[in-house]
Parts: sequence; C-alpha cells; structure tokens
Amino acid sequence: MMDKTRHLRVGWGGAGDRRPAAAPGAAGTGRGGTPPEGAGGSGPRFRAGLLAAALGLALHPALPAAQDGTGLDDVIGRAAAYVATFVDDLSNVVMEEDYRQTYYRNFNANPARSQLVSEFLLMRVDEDGQWVGFRDVVELNGRQLEERGDRLATLFVDGGTNALAQARRISEESARYNLGATERTFNVPTYPLFFLHPANVDRFRFERLRTGRAGCAGAAAAWDVRFEEVAYPTMARGFQGISLPARGRFCLDPQSGRVLETEFELHHPAVSRGLPATETTARVTFGLEPRLNLWVPVEMRDSVSEDDGRRMVGIARYRNYRQFNVIVSENTDPPPDEPDERGSPR
Repeated sequence: MMDKTRHLRVGWGGAGDRRPAAAPGAAGTGRGGTPPEGAGGSGPRFRAGLLAAALGLALHPALPAAQDGTGLDDVIGRAAAYVATFVDDLSNVVMEEDYRQTYYRNFNANPARSQLVSEFLLMRVDEDGQWVGFRDVVELNGRQLEERGDRLATLFVDGGTNALAQARRISEESARYNLGATERTFNVPTYPLFFLHPANVDRFRFERLRTGRAGCAGAAAAWDVRFEEVAYPTMARGFQGISLPARGRFCLDPQSGRVLETEFELHHPAVSRGLPATETTARVTFGLEPRLNLWVPVEMRDSVSEDDGRRMVGIARYRNYRQFNVIVSENTDPPPDEPDERGSPR
C-alpha cells in the first residue's frame, strides 16, 4: 500500500557531487546558468544586458549598480562570505524556539493547534563549513517531554563519537510533532542561508527586485534579491526523492552582505490522487542580539498548503540565546552494540 505521507528531504552536505542542470541565463547575475552537456563546460557568466543585446530578447534592463559601483555579483559575493562567517559565529549558540502551528483540514473552521517549545542550534558538520540546524522539542502544548533539557548542546559539549548521528535522530524525531500530512525537516530558520553558502551559491541565479520602494526589512539601503535554484538534483527532495527547486528572496545589506530577511518557496507536484500538489513557504527575519553582538533568527513564519484544501500555518519566535563551548567528533559510527541507523539523512 502506498505511503500517504509526503517526505520533503534536505541535503546535509555540499553540492559538489551534484551535476548542474542546463538553464538559460537570467536577468541579474548569471550564477547557476549552465549549458547542456557537450556544450563545452560551464561557460562565462553573462550580464542580462549582454544577453538582451545578443539575443534580441525583451528582457528587463539590468538595474544600475549602486553609486559606489557595487553590482549584484559583488553583493552576492559579500553575502556568501557573510554566511560562511555566520556559521562560525552561531555554531556555538543554542536558542529557545516557541513554535505555534495551526492546521486546517478541508477548510474546516475548527483547526487543530499546537505549541512546541524546542531547543535549536546550528552546527558545522565538516571542514568546508557546511552545517545543519537541529531542533529538539522539549515541550508540547505545555507538557514537558521527559527529561530533555539541553540534550542537543550536551551531545556536542561532550564530544561523543556519534554526536552528529544522535543529533540527527533527535531532530528527525522532533519533526513528527509538526502538524499536517507533509513530513518536513527543512522548517528551520537557518535553512535558506544554506543557499548562499560559497559551496552552493553557483546552484542559483539571482536578480535584484524592483519594487518601487527603497530597501526591505525596514532598512532603506538594503537590497531585495530574488533567487531561483537551477542546478539538479536539487537540495530539497520530495516523495521518492524527486527534485524540488527552491525560489524566493533575500534582503541583503549591500556593503556587509548581512542577511536581514529570507523568504523561500517549494512546490511539490501531485504524485497521485492521495498525494495532492503542495506549496510550502517560509519567511525568516534576523535581528541583532546585543548580549552576544550577533545577528540571530528572531521570527519564522511558514505555511504548507495542499490542493485538497488542507493547510498549515505556523509562527516561531526565538529567545534565550546562549553560548556554549563545543567539541565535535567527526566519527559518526554507532557504538559496537548499536545497530547502524544512519541511512539517508533528511
């Protein structure tokens, strides 16, 4: 019998083993635009204006650079460098997450509701700076779940030989508390930042948005930048491993590359009558935590909508940021008496 639960998977490692998809150039930066196999490698990156002139296409003209000569490629490069540093800065910070979800079944006026209180931390998983956001639910609708306080941080402080494997199991175990029919592990506030990591940025193409107003996220000088994933297989996976290209926008400080806000969307096509098409969205805002002098996630608003009328909306807020010293062992082998349960990470 077919499993009616839809699984949305995210990759744990870098994108070096993924072959970029063939994609046309895009307005803005040409990152991610790659010729088909046999066309002679990845080729140069063309600006939108040159593409329009060469092809005679009715593309929107490229936005002028900032007055100091800053162009979109410069801003994306600074954002990638910022994200690489962000991982180092935040990877020893654990925070408390208050995540409230509301689930509507077939436009039902009496939705199901839940409140999850969790510990959340960001952890580097290899020398290239790749990372994973881990969530450990400690309280459900006001009820404490066993004795779980700080068990994620304790794993890494102790530096056990299989700390990463255990943390992944904890995070996936916590995903079962999400409301709705769609099983998901990407609904963490740091997930879209992975797209800007230097190892992944060429998988995407970017375009500065023209909204008719200055700035974004309340910052007049910030740049609103749209992104679209064009390399396959994609970083997020769906039912039976199908690729789910991400798209969305970043609000970026053009001088520092600081990420002020992220927004992304995933579309899962219908697989069968029992698995309708699904749209997922998430928007995360960041703010300065003065005690730590770090920019941290402040709020995440997400939604999952299915064509049959079922819908989940959630809002998570973050607080109680605290630092800890961490020792991580890269050996994720299970102890001799423990069966190997690693499998394919989500």
